[in-house]
Amino acid sequence: MRFFESVNKKRMISGSILIMIIIATISFILARSEKQPLADTRFMLDTVCTITLYDWNGDGNAILDEAFGVCAQYEKMLSTSVKSSDIYRINHSNGKAVNVSSETSALLTRAIHYCDLTGGEFDITIYPVKTLWDFSGDHPALPDRDSLAEAVANVDYTKINIDGTIVSLPKGMGIDLGAVAKGYIADRVREYLQTKNVTSAIIDLGGNVYALGKKNDGSLWRIGIRKPFSDREADVVETADCSVVTSGVYQRYFKANGKLYHHILRSSDGMPCDTGLYSVTVIAESSEQCDALSTVCMLSGYEKSLRLLSEYPDLRAVFITSDNQLLYYTP
Repeated sequence: MRFFESVNKKRMISGSILIMIIIATISFILARSEKQPLADTRFMLDTVCTITLYDWNGDGNAILDEAFGVCAQYEKMLSTSVKSSDIYRINHSNGKAVNVSSETSALLTRAIHYCDLTGGEFDITIYPVKTLWDFSGDHPALPDRDSLAEAVANVDYTKINIDGTIVSLPKGMGIDLGAVAKGYIADRVREYLQTKNVTSAIIDLGGNVYALGKKNDGSLWRIGIRKPFSDREADVVETADCSVVTSGVYQRYFKANGKLYHHILRSSDGMPCDTGLYSVTVIAESSEQCDALSTVCMLSGYEKSLRLLSEYPDLRAVFITSDNQLLYYTP
């Protein structure tokens, strides 16, 4: 990661500069000659995705189309709902071994590392539990208690067996890579853009942001961190060549009997976690790492997260507590 700094934390140095007319005129001419950003937005990965090019060579529209093609390629590989995907086939194999792509096998292996890191608080076999919750329907409700207990009994990542590209899982279990897949895909899109000599771009996969390069004027990108349950910003990070990913209780939730139920679920009982945090934002060069660790931290709570994050020297994080305090992690 090349740069991270919280605007709320740094001292803003201001001053006045006498700008001569000739300099202003030259700046105006240069600004008029710059490329205009080129963006495209599509609904993919079960969310709204936008890719914006700021500095590129060649056919920008073709580059964008192929970049979304990368998203589609990996959605077909990692989705729980696309019937031909590796993950769907594992989940519906009735315990039989499934031959998957080498990329899926490698990603599963790395995801298991995050499960190990938390002693199973983060568990990618949470899929049977997730299918019982509906956070987007018109009439959301709590799952049936007995059904939830049965689903929780089928959550145990240690039962995933990986032998090269052969993956097997006991009948009744299921894998969900929702906490790592968008980050992984953002990294693949970034790599594709770099092969096309795109030097400045923003990849936004439903709030999973990768800032490629710097702005055309050489300044850093400013990525806002949303204040929970608000349209306002709680903070802004300035960055280049790294990802900014937030996991939060306010992203998908409903209220019942005066209590909030959100989509970040504990593996122990299948219920939403309650760790005193509203959100965790992780900033690092690897979007996959940001994606996974933001969820890991939400499940672990602030104090435990500090110990977990100490294994990652090039990573920064911003925690927002349930009483709206901002806490910063810097190695």
